[in-house]
Amino acid sequence: MKDIGTTLFVLRLVKLVLEIALFALAGQGIVWMLARAMGQQAERNFAYRALQTVALPFTKLVRLLTPKLVLDRHVPWATFALLAVGWVWVSFSIANACIGAGLTIAECQQVR
Repeated sequence: MKDIGTTLFVLRLVKLVLEIALFALAGQGIVWMLARAMGQQAERNFAYRALQTVALPFTKLVRLLTPKLVLDRHVPWATFALLAVGWVWVSFSIANACIGAGLTIAECQQVR
């Protein structure tokens, strides 16, 4: 991709997808804690199931990639960690693309 606008668009799109999945997993954890504190089963909570549906493609992919030694209850944590590392990597890639194009980060955020 030679055009900085196209490169930034694709990188920002990937970053957005990662952010949605990260927020879904974080929200799922918060709802789980709140449901457990109120004595409910988290799996019966509508908000928990909705957030689980959003994060499901990512957790299934991590389940396929991890060995069976990793317990199912640890897969969401591994997913969150991998998504966070991916988010940081994409953020640095955006900064690298901006600097490579001769733009400052502030100027780069205005490129559409």
